[in-house]
Amino acid sequence: MISENPAIKLEDGTKVCRHMVEVLCPNCGRDVDEAELAAQKCNDCGFDLSTPKQSVSVWATSVPKGGTKLWGE
Repeated sequence: MISENPAIKLEDGTKVCRHMVEVLCPNCGRDVDEAELAAQKCNDCGFDLSTPKQSVSVWATSVPKGGTKLWGE
């Protein structure tokens, strides 16, 4: 199961970076869907999914908040 979340700005001004969460079977490494999570059993290998593996990717900007001032200027 892959959940992609866009970057957002919360009401209090907090910025949440774009991120993606992928849920995998800890035994075979295959993607797990919501039905498998509900049943807590991998359909591919039969492994117990009570503690699935999560892989998280985060995107962040490389532009500094204050502008493009170079180091040492």
